[in-house]
Amino acid sequence: MHITARHRLPEETRALWVVRTSLVSADSIERVVALSARYGFNALFVQVRGRGDAYYRSSYEPRAEALMSQPADFDPLGYLLRCAEGSGLQVHAWLNVFYVWSQSRKPRSGLHVIRRSPSWIARDARDRYQMTTAGKVEGVYLCPGNPNVRAHLLKVFAEVAQRYPQLDGIHLDYVRYPYEGYCYCAGCRARFREAMWERVPEARRAALDRSAARSNPLAWIQAFPAEWSDWRRDQVNAFVRAFSRQSRYLNPNLILSAAVWPQPELAAKHKLQDWLYWLRSDWLDTVLPMAYDKDTAVVQRQAMRVVSEAQGRPVIVGVGAWQVSPESTLNKIRAIRRSGARGFSLFSYDAITQSGVSEAYLQQIAHEVNSYPFGR
Repeated sequence: MHITARHRLPEETRALWVVRTSLVSADSIERVVALSARYGFNALFVQVRGRGDAYYRSSYEPRAEALMSQPADFDPLGYLLRCAEGSGLQVHAWLNVFYVWSQSRKPRSGLHVIRRSPSWIARDARDRYQMTTAGKVEGVYLCPGNPNVRAHLLKVFAEVAQRYPQLDGIHLDYVRYPYEGYCYCAGCRARFREAMWERVPEARRAALDRSAARSNPLAWIQAFPAEWSDWRRDQVNAFVRAFSRQSRYLNPNLILSAAVWPQPELAAKHKLQDWLYWLRSDWLDTVLPMAYDKDTAVVQRQAMRVVSEAQGRPVIVGVGAWQVSPESTLNKIRAIRRSGARGFSLFSYDAITQSGVSEAYLQQIAHEVNSYPFGR
């Protein structure tokens, strides 16, 4: 049998998402590794690109502002990898993709992508974007339809794969649009028009161009709403496909994964994130549906459905542990195991340990986390 990266997943993945706030010092990183190993986990998804910045050594993006008090040579990802050696923990570099900022002020560094290339920012139909979380949008996103954006991101991701060959995987997050109301930037309008050009009779092309020039820049989009949604989904698909090919070339041992909206049809429709297609195309080795509902019955239904639709490919189900009791998390782990999933991941280490200060939550779930004699 040909061995692929997904066959290198543990028999059961017992994972924690680790937010970048736990990577700001050597002590906090040591605590992440020690607690995770002590309480029976065998994989960490460690956030090293949070908002278009770097918690690793990067040539393309600025060092995270939260690391300003640390020595210039402090490398959170490199240090964590060293700490994790021999611990039985897989380490996956978790990188937010299109989501790059969430503060009311601009980044301090002129190297940050939204200061260096503001034309790359995704916009709504009124040519607006927002800096912070409100409504359906978390903050600033880059435009998935811009080829320059995708090329930049591929360079970022390639560097991580090449600079840290000891990584077990690369984990994508926010690999989507904020919602279906984005991106309507001038570049996307022009590229969509070009994509539709040969499919539209000459007379109608002329009429649409007149309308766009006179009063309605969205004329082409409004004329072909279904095609517009398909085209935008294709832009995200193009990135994931290119990321997969690049990563498998650079390091075929990497486990490629993504955190995704738990209902595949809603993800495709409202987030333009066709992750079931990515998984079935073998661009990813596994997906982590974020089944964060507080109701265990809902989590179990979502897990069972995704496992069924994955057609034999491994699924690791995300649990919203930050918002439920330890007992509720235990119930969700049991339900996920009954679903036939390949494992679970808790969001997040930082929340349930109060940033490494408390072991109480972990103590209450430890007997279930590693209750099976699975290998690390």
